[in-house]
Amino acid sequence: MSGMTTTIATTNTANPARTWRRLAGAALIAWPLMHFGGFVTSPPGETHEPAVFREHATLVQISAVLLHYSAVLIVAVVLGMAYLLYDRMPRLAVGAAIVGVLAAVNGSGLLMMDFYDLALAETIPDAQAVAVTGQAAAYGGFVYGFLLPAFLLHPVLIGLTVALVRAGLARWWQPVLLVGGLALPFLVADQPAAVQALGAVLILGALAPTAVRVLR
Repeated sequence: MSGMTTTIATTNTANPARTWRRLAGAALIAWPLMHFGGFVTSPPGETHEPAVFREHATLVQISAVLLHYSAVLIVAVVLGMAYLLYDRMPRLAVGAAIVGVLAAVNGSGLLMMDFYDLALAETIPDAQAVAVTGQAAAYGGFVYGFLLPAFLLHPVLIGLTVALVRAGLARWWQPVLLVGGLALPFLVADQPAAVQALGAVLILGALAPTAVRVLR
């Protein structure tokens, strides 16, 4: 009887860990797919021109929502990668998890600007809309409280992937693909949204093997 009790207790203890691993593994696949959707539905142009936002109001909203949930999924991605590293590099894993989650949350908050930019474009003259957006983006609280912390996300993701390679848990080409996927949208910002979205395909290629490892 005591043996059966021990088995049940062990099973109950193990199930939550398995569930979290599955969620993290699913996020490693879902994030690039959501990221792809957010980019492929984004309005044309490198800047938030009021005229473009008015013309593509529906796309602006769809893209912002998809990119918001993409940022939410990154929280699970960072935690999943940190989980794999924890036994070998506990300090790095914990530090990267904290910074990565903070960066992802800040990145999600930035997406609200799209809705405000759209509302400004539809309610006031273009020159005023541009001036208001510029003023908001110049506030120190925005720059140092939201924008710069969000930019820490890419170094964290790259650092975690490189650490996984050093720990023997990833292949050398995975961080290369990841860097390419993260950089591509910036390098082809003047190209159509579908071209920018190809960065997400590279990210998927970089993270898919890690997802398989997490799901085992």
